[in-house]
Amino acid sequence: MSKFRKYFVVLLTAGLLLTACGGQKTNDVKITLTEFGFESSITDFKAGVPYHFVVTNAGSVEHEIMIMAPLQESQMGMAMDMEALDETALAMIEADELTPGATASFDYTFTEPAPAGSLEFACHTPGHYEAGMMLPITVK
Repeated sequence: MSKFRKYFVVLLTAGLLLTACGGQKTNDVKITLTEFGFESSITDFKAGVPYHFVVTNAGSVEHEIMIMAPLQESQMGMAMDMEALDETALAMIEADELTPGATASFDYTFTEPAPAGSLEFACHTPGHYEAGMMLPITVK
């Protein structure tokens, strides 16, 4: 085998190994926040798949985004302990990072399936959730 051919085989093998060890591709999710709603490029997710969420506030007021279980009707309209609410979120971007026109991002991988109605994108800036600022998601 010629020297050039050996060199090529070594490089090809190394490239294939690096590609295999490179991990799973991250899927981009584009989310736009408006008054008072969400638009998302994806609402059906897969457990174990890494996602990169890019969130843009296209509204005229601050918003936040949380991935969490929906509030029960009995919880809506009540004074919420925001710290306790934040602790229940799987992932979030706080309102001070999503001022009007701002874009922020986060990475998240769902660890287990979540049937329809068990998770949502939500904004809990006072009055926003009650105005309908939520979007149901599923995880398979």
